[in-house]
Amino acid sequence: MKKYALLSALLFAVCCSTYAQVSFESKAKTSDKPLYEMEFSPRLKLNGYVNLGGNDSKTSQSLNLNSADPYNKFTDKNADANMYQTQLAWKTTYNGFENGPLTTYVEAQWWGGPGAGGNLQLRVAYVDYNHWHVGQDWSFFGGGVPSWYNTLDWEGPNSGTWARHLQIKYYDSFGKDKLWKFEGGVETTAQYMKIAGGSIPGQFSVDPIAAFTKYSQDGSFVRLAFLGRSIRYTKENASNALEIGWGINANLKRKLNDKSYFMAQGLAGSGIAGSYTLSGALFGSGGPANMYDGIYDQNGNFKTVPVYGGSAGIEYFFGAKKNLHSNLVLGYTNLAYKAAPISLVQSKVVNDNAEGDFVNKNNEATTHTVLTFGSVNMMYDVNKIITMGIEYDAGAKQIINSTTQSAMVNRIALGLKVGF
Repeated sequence: MKKYALLSALLFAVCCSTYAQVSFESKAKTSDKPLYEMEFSPRLKLNGYVNLGGNDSKTSQSLNLNSADPYNKFTDKNADANMYQTQLAWKTTYNGFENGPLTTYVEAQWWGGPGAGGNLQLRVAYVDYNHWHVGQDWSFFGGGVPSWYNTLDWEGPNSGTWARHLQIKYYDSFGKDKLWKFEGGVETTAQYMKIAGGSIPGQFSVDPIAAFTKYSQDGSFVRLAFLGRSIRYTKENASNALEIGWGINANLKRKLNDKSYFMAQGLAGSGIAGSYTLSGALFGSGGPANMYDGIYDQNGNFKTVPVYGGSAGIEYFFGAKKNLHSNLVLGYTNLAYKAAPISLVQSKVVNDNAEGDFVNKNNEATTHTVLTFGSVNMMYDVNKIITMGIEYDAGAKQIINSTTQSAMVNRIALGLKVGF
């Protein structure tokens, strides 16, 4: 018992002291800065959860709403805790160039359930210099980190365009006080592309993106991004053809007063759900747990999948010190699969039950998958780098044709974050 008590005390001490961001500065200097600046940032996250039913993965690290199965509902409950969302980040800045600093950044995490061993996984790796940003980063179609809600759940609203892609972009600020920002470039998403029901030729996706952001002096912003993408598919005669997908994404952050702010995100497009929504890009494990970019219908015709949705959240800080704060986040996503019910079952977009209720009770040409999400939490900042919190996440997945079937997913999340 003494040994376990000592280990527990040691773990607590590490959690409370590990993230004092370690900085290294070179002795060589430019005119006013060190020639090299380096920062090493270990970021610990203890992730605890209690699944209250509806999730098809007992080791899931998020609500993973799209994994719910309305035709084969799960009622199992389970609880677990892990530190697989712990991260390491290394940032190096070189100040010796005339056109400004050159920054390299690498970020990794221990991702994966017990069966995967929680192996170290690359999250972000990029080079940034003189208005150019090259590497793997959060998609700038969705706005990246500034567009995130402050929740413990890793996935958040399914409409969130928070996937990580290889990218090259140019950015610059303009206008009065440089409060406008332009971003333009391309991303490649081939490894995340999801197509159901037919042959998928080798993909090399190059998605052009342009985004415009207007900032305010208080940190508020409004942002609009446009996306195009090419999707290769196989025709009935075995030749390859090209289908064009598209997307529009809008972000808003507005400071309401000294103790609260409001955020919102809206998404509309076709052929992008599997690669640009978080559930599709990072959590889809196959079959009905996926969001799809495209499908082959019962006649072998290829169609992109239309998607639209949105989310909104508010964060409120209590007291003069603002250590205690709470978030409420709501989300909605709608995907339209234009194929006969039997075709969707054969391509595993829908997992019908043993009685064949989906095929036998539905006959419309379009099936909608609708995801609704809600999250409410309470967080306490122990100090500048340590936050603990508790959160309730819930949602429903509906499959809508002639009839509507739905399944609930809900969980309680607990978290201790050090350095995030």
